[in-house]
Amino acid sequence: MHADVERFSFDQRRHFLRVIQQQGRVTLPADGNEQVAILLHHLQALAEDLIGPYGVPSPASGGTLGPGFRIDRPSPDGGSGLLRIGRGRYWVHGRACENDTEDLLFTAQPDLPDAGVPKDGTHLAYLDVWERHLSAAEDDTIREVALGGPDTCSRTRLVWRVRLTADTPPGRVMDAADIAAGWSAWEAFLQPPDRGLLAVRADRGPGPLEPCAADPVAGYLGPENQLYRVQIQRGSKDGDPTFSWSRDNGSVVHPAVRIAGTTAVLRDQPRDKRTAPAVGSLVEVVDDHGTLRGTPGLLARVLDIDDEGEEYVVHLSTGPAEPIGADRHPLLRRWDHPDVAGGGGVPRRADDGALVVEAAGGAGWLTLEDGVQIRFRPPSGTGTVYRTGDYWTFPARTLTGDVGWPRDADGLPADVPPHGVDHVYGPLALVTVADGRATAVQDLRRGFRPTPV
Repeated sequence: MHADVERFSFDQRRHFLRVIQQQGRVTLPADGNEQVAILLHHLQALAEDLIGPYGVPSPASGGTLGPGFRIDRPSPDGGSGLLRIGRGRYWVHGRACENDTEDLLFTAQPDLPDAGVPKDGTHLAYLDVWERHLSAAEDDTIREVALGGPDTCSRTRLVWRVRLTADTPPGRVMDAADIAAGWSAWEAFLQPPDRGLLAVRADRGPGPLEPCAADPVAGYLGPENQLYRVQIQRGSKDGDPTFSWSRDNGSVVHPAVRIAGTTAVLRDQPRDKRTAPAVGSLVEVVDDHGTLRGTPGLLARVLDIDDEGEEYVVHLSTGPAEPIGADRHPLLRRWDHPDVAGGGGVPRRADDGALVVEAAGGAGWLTLEDGVQIRFRPPSGTGTVYRTGDYWTFPARTLTGDVGWPRDADGLPADVPPHGVDHVYGPLALVTVADGRATAVQDLRRGFRPTPV
């Protein structure tokens, strides 16, 4: 998540139960965020232990499943749409997915833009669930207007989408019994576990922003404490993978009222000079549709800024193919890598404006700036699938001259899988499509009954 915080301190492997505030001590946002993360982890683990990997609340007696996320064909009296989604709740790996709309049309799902009609054949209808971070730039209802503009806390939202696939994992078939028996294989197929590894260290190198590249002193030499973010920009499915990085967890954003061509009109004046757009800086054009689709945003350099009129206008080196209106909550997200060719231990610039992902054995350690170095490594013996939006975060601290990163048994920087964004999945139905219409639906949901009082 792109929150403006000092670090993310929750670590499931430490098995902390709660955070204790002490009198006269400094309290940081990370403390409160860790307490919430601890409770959320325990609640989700409890729900999954009781319900299983997926399930719908069902009546206490009888074999009928509850209506939550039941997949039905349109009504025989001429109802429209490919499929209807039942109103109610469905639990997926301890997460409560809630559909508040009666007979929601498959093509009208709020978090599945441009849901098309699938090809004829048999498809698996499944629930795709993930956690999305939202700031006041993306949802203005979060903002307290009495403050006159500044934002406060951000939020996360549980996103669910009913999706269809006709593809099957190796060795599996599109059969209800096989899906139930081998659902873990389907989950690994939908979200490959081998999404690349990253290691981080603080060591002097030839980075483009090094104040003195000949200085042999090792360590982080940045002037401020930072929370760095390394994020996959273009995933493996779209070509050679690329990445972007930020000193501020990618939290510096500027909401826009519209973006058309190479012109972006910002909704608000920048809050200060440090975060204001600057000529030459790199920004990503982001909106709801791209975020929900999981597609990379367009990267552009700021060419000029017009802040003397009634509108604050940012002119970009390139722009989206079609105008983006306020209803899609467009914004410009700042990334911090400079516009250099790279090479020789410095990340190379890619054709999309991001940086080339180079696994160890080729480039090895890559220097970002101020002694911060990263190393991509594919999992041994497997094909790596880098996915757009996957990210890693790590704090860099001036007092220690080091970065916060786990170590392996030999005391070396550990190779760590992405910190997010993780999806979980639950099967719903087998759907037969012919001539663009659903002709048969077989329910794959699993029910659970409430505990008697």
